Amino acid sequence: MKSFNTYIRQSFLLAVFVWGTHIVNAQDIPDTEVKKNIAAMEDQLQKLMQLQPKKYEYNINSFKYLKLQKGKQYGFIAEEVEAVFPELVKEKTISYMYGKNAYRNATIKVVDEDRLIPVLVAALKEQQGEIEKLKSELQDLKKGAVSFNY
Repeated sequence: MKSFNTYIRQSFLLAVFVWGTHIVNAQDIPDTEVKKNIAAMEDQLQKLMQLQPKKYEYNINSFKYLKLQKGKQYGFIAEEVEAVFPELVKEKTISYMYGKNAYRNATIKVVDEDRLIPVLVAALKEQQGEIEKLKSELQDLKKGAVSFNY
């Protein structure tokens, strides 16, 4: 006897298969066509070094209405990130009840940490290039030192 989850999964897959067979003009659009003004990210390591990761706790007692997460958090201070990467900081508006049938809005800054990932990859690649260059220079120095000793 099939479990309920297996039945639901198979029914969903059958529905997707049946629905998918009726698509006549599906279109695959390459990412390079969807995006424009594509450019390499350079000098990200220097910018990234300006960020100061923090561990913190939200002030949930003073801001209960914001429904912030309890316990230790890891991340950045939005204003500090904004000074280096302004495009990674957005404002988030939170509506909350303030009295009977009355609402207020609170606006806080938040860091879009997912968009920080390409910056991290670019900085890592820059750093690896520097490491490779230093390795090569070290090898050259070792070769020179060995030939100098003879």
